[in-house]
Amino acid sequence: DQKISHDVASGVIQMTVDHFTRANEGTYTVQINDGKAKTQSSLVLVGDAFKAALKEAEFQRKEHIRKQGPHFSDYLDFTVSEDCTVMLTCKVANVKKDTSFHWYKEDDEIVPESPPNVMSGACALPLPLFSRKDQGVYKAVLSDDKGKDTSVFDISGQVFDDIINAIARNAGASASELVMQCTPEGIRLQCYMNYYTEEMKTVWKHKESKIASSEKMRIGGTAEMAWMQICDPSDKEKGHYAIEISDGVTTHTRTFDLSGQAYTDAYEEYLRLKAAAFAEKNRGRVVGGLPDVVTIMEDKSLSLTCTVWGEPTPEVTWFKNEQEVASNEHTRVTFDGGKFASLVINKVTTDDSGKYSINVRNKYGGEFVEITVSVYRHGEPIPEPKLGQPKTATPAAQPVLPKSPAPSKTPTPSKPQTPAQSMKSPTPASTPTSTPAPKSPTPAPKSPTPPRSVKSPTPPRFMKSPTPPRK
Repeated sequence: DQKISHDVASGVIQMTVDHFTRANEGTYTVQINDGKAKTQSSLVLVGDAFKAALKEAEFQRKEHIRKQGPHFSDYLDFTVSEDCTVMLTCKVANVKKDTSFHWYKEDDEIVPESPPNVMSGACALPLPLFSRKDQGVYKAVLSDDKGKDTSVFDISGQVFDDIINAIARNAGASASELVMQCTPEGIRLQCYMNYYTEEMKTVWKHKESKIASSEKMRIGGTAEMAWMQICDPSDKEKGHYAIEISDGVTTHTRTFDLSGQAYTDAYEEYLRLKAAAFAEKNRGRVVGGLPDVVTIMEDKSLSLTCTVWGEPTPEVTWFKNEQEVASNEHTRVTFDGGKFASLVINKVTTDDSGKYSINVRNKYGGEFVEITVSVYRHGEPIPEPKLGQPKTATPAAQPVLPKSPAPSKTPTPSKPQTPAQSMKSPTPASTPTSTPAPKSPTPAPKSPTPPRSVKSPTPPRFMKSPTPPRK
């Protein structure tokens, strides 16, 4: 168990204890005697000093055994890439091709898109769009016929805060200047960055006062940006705005001056979008019931019926091959309760084949829906229907959009279609961008482009009839 050696060249006298245990607690003394003189030195290895030595000995023994097989030379830790992806990283040693490597979270295995390559000496698990959902105990397990090793990493508490601060450091450095975006609900200020999550320490300010999220001032964000929306703005909301992103060491600040001409232009754009959204919500439309094509045998009766909607109640006009259909004994046109529109043809003939369409519209606009009708004779094979190309029938005189909608609270459409302005402080930019306006604001994409043709949120066969001009 014990080996004693003396190196004359170095002068080192050494005693090695192969298996250091509790039995080795005590005082150790070495005596030197050369015949002329004698000296000695003692080491008191009891109490706390012994416990520390025993703990270190047991650790080194385990490390020696661990390193006989595949093992972690660097245990799990985290890094944050420039695009704010969190990576759990480790280094491995004494591995071979058939050494297996597995990732776990709370004992459930994680299978990454790219299998770990132990022969590279390093393995990493990406955690994109990191947020509170990623908290938990992660584990990496390395094994083969020579042995097994495990590394555990607990993402919670201070470790979680450290990761969020590291993300905020990269995101804050990448943050754009504040950009203004008008919506049908108000004026939104947006700050684009590599990644945003609500766990980051961000503060919005108006004239140096911290803004609390409320119905008037809504605060939110997406993975691409942080935003603050001023709903139904008034002169009180004019002034200097700022967002502050803190990473625990540095505060990254971006600002916008919403006053003067910038506020005037934004307020006018907001009113225009509000009116356009109201019109889009309330225009005449077909909400269901019509097929694309109808194939029918002669002498049968054809009934085209659909549900329409609009506020105020829309007018309904039917067309055949772009000519208005009049109600008579053969063809009956009805519109019941301001809701159900029907075109009924009694005992169809081949002359009734053609392209039919319905135009539903009120003062806020409307749309066309087309139906292709094919009539075949007794004994003939059923023809393959061919869809007609959409073609807008000539509408009546264009109504004018009212300057301001009657209701004080504007209903929000599910899919607004009017392009909105995006601008940087202090003057507006000229590039239009498309702005969504759901009940809870949803940020616009970074580089949206207005659609070439505005369509209602209905199947492609529907054509929106001309939108009333802006006055």
